Parts: sequence; structure tokens; C-alpha cells
Amino acid sequence: MVLTVNGKAALIMQDAVSYQELLDELALARSAAMIRQGIAEAAEGKDRDAVEALEELRLKHDIPR
Repeated sequence: MVLTVNGKAALIMQDAVSYQELLDELALARSAAMIRQGIAEAAEGKDRDAVEALEELRLKHDIPR
């Protein structure tokens, strides 16, 4: 159901199940976009060794081993 004000959508009423489905689709789309970005960055040589990156974070935040 869409409530309009001056002919423009102002409020949308939606059941909880379809709203959750919409949120799930949005989360999936965002994840896919982040994966594509990561693949592109790796192809450009912007990737890093995970062990080295985690060690850098550990030292930066003074996290004990």
C-alpha cells in the first residue's frame, strides 16, 4: 500500500515477510558489489598477504599474541 501526498509517494506499507526479503536481497547485492571490488583490486595488484595484514593490525592496536 502506498500513501501519496500531492501525487507523490510519501509512505509505503509492506508486510514483514516481503520487507525481510527486500533486506536480504539488498544485503546480497552489497556483498556481490564488495566481492567484485575486491577482485578488481586484486587484479590491480592492491591485494595483501593476510598474515602480514593481520600482524600489522595486531601491532597497531597493541593486541597481545
